[in-house]
Amino acid sequence: MASVPAAMEKYLDVIKHNSDGAVIFGASGLTGRYWAGSLWFYKDPSFAPDILKCSAGVATEAGVVDLEWIDDSRLALASDSGAIEVWQLVDSQTSFKNLFNLYEHDNSASSVSLNMRKNKAASGSADMSVKVWNLENQTSLNTYRVHLDTVWCVAWSISNNDTFLSCSQDGTSILWDTRKSKPATYVVKNERFTSAPTCAAWQPDNQHMAAIGMENGQILMKDLRNLTQTVTEKMVHTRAVNRIAFSKKYSHWLGSVSDDCTVALTDTSQAAKTIYRSRVHKDYVRGLSWSPTDNTMLTCGYDGKVHQHSFMPETLTSEGLTSPVAMDTNSDVMDLYSNKLKNLGSPARFSGRTIQA
Repeated sequence: MASVPAAMEKYLDVIKHNSDGAVIFGASGLTGRYWAGSLWFYKDPSFAPDILKCSAGVATEAGVVDLEWIDDSRLALASDSGAIEVWQLVDSQTSFKNLFNLYEHDNSASSVSLNMRKNKAASGSADMSVKVWNLENQTSLNTYRVHLDTVWCVAWSISNNDTFLSCSQDGTSILWDTRKSKPATYVVKNERFTSAPTCAAWQPDNQHMAAIGMENGQILMKDLRNLTQTVTEKMVHTRAVNRIAFSKKYSHWLGSVSDDCTVALTDTSQAAKTIYRSRVHKDYVRGLSWSPTDNTMLTCGYDGKVHQHSFMPETLTSEGLTSPVAMDTNSDVMDLYSNKLKNLGSPARFSGRTIQA
C-alpha cells in the first residue's frame, strides 16, 4: 500500500459508500495552523476509521466538505479551497491520484452532486453561486447567481439529467432545470426567514418527491409538481439538519443527522413518523450513508467517531418498523422495544459500533 497520512483529522464531514459497499471519508482539520484535509478509503467498512487498516489515504490541500462517487474508482469532492477536485483510486485501490481540479468559486465549496450519467456536476459555495460543470472536458457550463447567501447543498435528481435542487442560507430552496432559459423555480421561499433549508434528498422510487432538511431541525417532504404545498413536515431534530438520505432498501425510510448530535430515522410513509433515534455521537453529526448491500447506515461527525446502525433483517417488513421505538444508548448492542410491532417474530434489534479516530 502506498504511504498514507500519519494521522486523520478529527472533524469528519462526509462518508459515502460505493456500489461495492466500500466507504470513503472526507476529513478536515478545522483548528490547526493549516486548514488541511484528507481522504480515507476502506474496502471493509468495519475497519473505519482505523488508519492502520485503511486501504488508501491521501492528504488534500484543504478540508473536504462533500464528495460523491463518479464510479467505483473515481470521485468528485467539494473543497474548502473552493475547488471541485476529481480523484481516482489506483494501484489496485491502494493509493489516490488527483486527476484535475476545477477552480471558479470565489469562496469555499460547500456541496457537490452528480447527474445520472455522471458526466456533469453541480456545486454550491459560500460565494452564493451554483455552478454546473462538464466533467468530461473539465469546463464550467453555467453559473447561477440567484441565491443571496451561502449555498449549503446541491442535490441532482436521481431520475432526470437536467434538474437538481439547491438549499441556501438565504431561506430558499430552488429547483433548477438546465434546459430552460429561466431555470430557477422556488421550492421553499421563507419570506419571514424563520428557518433556512440546509440539505435535500430525492426519494428513490418517486421522481417528483424530495425531502428538505431545515436549520431549525424540521424535515419537509415536497411534491415538486405542486410547489405551493408541503406534503408533510416534521420537527425531527432540535438544531440544524446537516445531511439526509433515503434507505436503498426501504425508499420511505429517511435517515438524518444534525447539530443536535443525534441520528434519526423517519418513516415518510407514516406522516413522517420518527421510528429511531441514536445519541451515540458527542458532537455535531455531519456524515450519513446507507450501505448498498444491506440495511446498514454509517454516520460520522466532529467527535471523530464512526457509528454503524444496522437494522436486522428479521425485524423488517415491507413497511419497515411499524411504530416508534425506544433504545438504551449505553450498550454496544442495543435492543429496541416497540409497543406494537406488526408481523415480527422477534424484538427489533440494532447493532451499534463506535470507533475513536
